[in-house]
Amino acid sequence: MNKVTEYKTVVADNFKELDVLVNKSISQGFQPYGSPYLTDNQVEGRADNFTVAQAMVK
Repeated sequence: MNKVTEYKTVVADNFKELDVLVNKSISQGFQPYGSPYLTDNQVEGRADNFTVAQAMVK
């Protein structure tokens, strides 16, 4: 197994936006880690009550 050297969470308002952000991260060398998830926690800069997120690793 390769060593993880970088971790980030991509956050979006909807799945379509998440797809764009995940694909951009993949083009930068990241890979999804686990499944996308919904959260009802307030995320800085987000007005909606729910956000969708995806962990990404390099």
